[in-house]
Amino acid sequence: MSSTILQALRQNGATMRKFSAFTPTWIRPMSTAVGSTPVAPVTPVIPTMTSSEVPIVPNDEVVSQLVNTLMRDGKKARAQRLVSDSMKHLAKKIGEETTPYSVLLEAIESASPLLKLSSTKKGSKVVHVPTALRDRQRRRRAIVWMLDASKKRGEKSFEERFAAEVYDVSQGISPVLQKKQQVHKQALANRANAQVSYNTQR
Repeated sequence: MSSTILQALRQNGATMRKFSAFTPTWIRPMSTAVGSTPVAPVTPVIPTMTSSEVPIVPNDEVVSQLVNTLMRDGKKARAQRLVSDSMKHLAKKIGEETTPYSVLLEAIESASPLLKLSSTKKGSKVVHVPTALRDRQRRRRAIVWMLDASKKRGEKSFEERFAAEVYDVSQGISPVLQKKQQVHKQALANRANAQVSYNTQR
């Protein structure tokens, strides 16, 4: 009788070690009862921006260049919001006859210089050489000039200052246009220093 009990205990111990090599306890499987409800996996909720939170700017080359010039620290959405809010203030000034973005494009085009002056040494003298600008360079200078002029205005927010500056450029009363004319006059006065290559081969 005692040998039968001892043999049963040995078999029980071997079975326990088979299921658990660390502690002499049974490893219970997960409950698969009929009344038990399976636990559904938790899906993380990713917040999405609504259409009212996303600033909408037209997919235009000039507007994209303006947004990239305004952008600081990679915050492109903030720069787009500034441009969008500025155009809302500009729309109040111009009325419903035309769109604010068309006024913006015309203002940037009218403020874009054709030439730039670069300094170089010729002998012991420093001369100014007029150089033609590409389209993107012209727009870049106009945008920077308009942003600098808007900082000197008296409006409270940037959106109001930039909208007022764009409106003044479109009306022809902005100091940006005077700066452009001054650059053109200096380039015309130094036209003898322009580096022009004449191609005589035909």
